[in-house]
Amino acid sequence: MSFDQIVIHFASPTVCGIKPANLFSVRTKVFSASAYKKWKKLFAKHGINTIKVRSSRGSVLILVYNVSWLRELLADYSVQAYFNTKGYAVCLNDVRKFIKQLMWRVKNAEKFPHEVGIILGYPVHDVIEFEKHGGRNCKYCGCWKTYSDVDNAKACQCRFRACSCMCVKWFDEGYSLSGIIEKYKKAVEAA
Repeated sequence: MSFDQIVIHFASPTVCGIKPANLFSVRTKVFSASAYKKWKKLFAKHGINTIKVRSSRGSVLILVYNVSWLRELLADYSVQAYFNTKGYAVCLNDVRKFIKQLMWRVKNAEKFPHEVGIILGYPVHDVIEFEKHGGRNCKYCGCWKTYSDVDNAKACQCRFRACSCMCVKWFDEGYSLSGIIEKYKKAVEAA
């Protein structure tokens, strides 16, 4: 896959409005700084921000997130309660400050901060249970480890996968990002 195909594949669930954020890795030899800047500008036109998190071990980690959706997510009581236990209380009212602190932890923490799962749209309960059980004893393993609602997790993951496949196909056919978003909306409405 080219860098552009990787970006559209992994970012499409966020860009199409079915996931608040996506975090993905791109091998350094495939990463393109100029293409990244182009995507960053395109995403911004649709209310989507992107940040390059770290370059290490031969890869670049990229976070793509819907600013409005994260603002709503961070306003949720159970999400705030969870993040307060993790020391994020001072930045929960500012998405950019929150993302900056979270990505600092991704880059610098000894252990990966599993709270990232919350902004990726994973249920708070599943993130808490994942931490509690060290990733073991889940009921279903897909995009995330599910400890409660398996049917919902499977349905979400099917939507994410279908969205990514459709968007890559349309991208390869020459559609612009705006065209892809519009085609996805029409496909969902027709279903």
